[in-house]
Amino acid sequence: MIESATGLRRRPSARQTILVVAGLILIAAAVRIPLLGIPLERDEGEYAYIAWRLGHNELPYRDWVDQKPPAVFWTYRAALALPFDPVRAVHLAALVFSAASSCALFFLALRFMNRFWALVAAALLTLLSADPFAQGTAANTEVFMLLPLILSQIAFLKAADNPRNVLLMIVCGALTGIAIAFKQVAALNWFLLIALYPVFVAAEKRRRNSLAFASWSAGGLFAIAGIIGLYFWTRHGLGELVGNVFTHNLEYIGAMTWSDRLQFCSGTLTRLARTEALVWIFSAAGLIALIVARKGKWFAFLAGWLFTSIIGVSASGYFFPHYFQQLLPPLALISVFGAQRLSELRPWKTSWIPGPLFSLLLALLPLKTIWLFWFSYTPADAVRAIYPGNFFAEMPAFAARIAQVTSSEQRVFVFGAEPELLFYAQRVSATRYIFLFPLYGPYRNAHEKQIAAADEIQRAAPAAAVYVPNDLFFNPASDQYFTEWSLSYLEQHFYPDTWLIKESPTVAQLVRAERDSPAPERFLGAILVKK
Repeated sequence: MIESATGLRRRPSARQTILVVAGLILIAAAVRIPLLGIPLERDEGEYAYIAWRLGHNELPYRDWVDQKPPAVFWTYRAALALPFDPVRAVHLAALVFSAASSCALFFLALRFMNRFWALVAAALLTLLSADPFAQGTAANTEVFMLLPLILSQIAFLKAADNPRNVLLMIVCGALTGIAIAFKQVAALNWFLLIALYPVFVAAEKRRRNSLAFASWSAGGLFAIAGIIGLYFWTRHGLGELVGNVFTHNLEYIGAMTWSDRLQFCSGTLTRLARTEALVWIFSAAGLIALIVARKGKWFAFLAGWLFTSIIGVSASGYFFPHYFQQLLPPLALISVFGAQRLSELRPWKTSWIPGPLFSLLLALLPLKTIWLFWFSYTPADAVRAIYPGNFFAEMPAFAARIAQVTSSEQRVFVFGAEPELLFYAQRVSATRYIFLFPLYGPYRNAHEKQIAAADEIQRAAPAAAVYVPNDLFFNPASDQYFTEWSLSYLEQHFYPDTWLIKESPTVAQLVRAERDSPAPERFLGAILVKK
């Protein structure tokens, strides 16, 4: 077997490559197609709403407040242009990115394992990334971020093999920049690669080549940042981009206490264990095997990638399940390497059985989890199981009623954090705050922002309002000016049209309201129409 300084193995033939890529695409399609119709959750709702408004020459951050980088909005915009149902279209985009990420991981895995195990690692990533309990059915930023992240790792290794190839270094940085444009924590990847380059590059002129890689890759990264910055600057939205995507997020990260961080982390790990427990065990074996096999470079690469991913997952302190998607590529590689080494132990070294057996063990829990969502759950049942305590299944019907009581030119005020309602109804928000989280919390100028939001709503004169409060709005540390103003404004100018009532912990019902009728028991929300 031919190897380079970084462990490059002989590539499979073109025919084998085509078969592998086709197989991985089929696996991704088989896993995700039955789940394409799952209703949008609130993060998807904000991306879809802003993507819809992009088609009306509006601009994220300047016209609509959001704290995510802009690449996800453009990706959603492309998905919404497809001739499909919008919900299925955005989930189809996630399928395409997931399949491409798995193919990229296959080629990365060939660097230090044979074709069979590289295929297992790629297929395992596909299964894990679609795990409903990791919120893998949603088209979240992490699903899109993984593809440029994995490709940047491939470009990094090629650049280490070819230290004179400046283009590879620029491409590596640019791919990291694209990943950051989906989610800010991808920036950690660039620092990891800068630290690893001296480890992987040949000893000759190591310092000079390492400095060159740092410089040229930074050039690629800043080229992407410059293009995005120029786009917003020419549209008079650069300040809002910086304020929402960077400044606000620094405040957001600092708002979480350590006790809450530990509680959220413990709860999410318990949730993920039902799918990933065996993968975690094999990963521990994989890290040990890398040390025992004296594969120091690959240990540094994979353990470093895993560590920086853990930092990225932990940054906000909320530990939402979909954050853990960032961990999956290094986790899949390390666990499969562990399975490979276990299959090569002396008792069964000459048998073909251990390889398929350990592969099946890695896939067993993910398949067990996904099985119910494939064959037992309706899309509504699925979204209720994935997001207990949220009522995303009822939002399409709720939005349909909003569309009935308003015209397309009229605006709607949503007191809540359900921007998917605005997208489903195709109605414009009465305020830039399509969800109200940025108004509540220990944030700089929160009171002034609440006053500004109230002024926006009064100027917009919404024809309807939706009251679906979120418990996070009523944190004792949060300024309640906007809450008090909203309740007074709604009472003076609107009357109830439809109630959202809690039938069970996971199911809600829509009930038509009598004018000026009091809120019923088990009240969750209401659609209000202007008097």
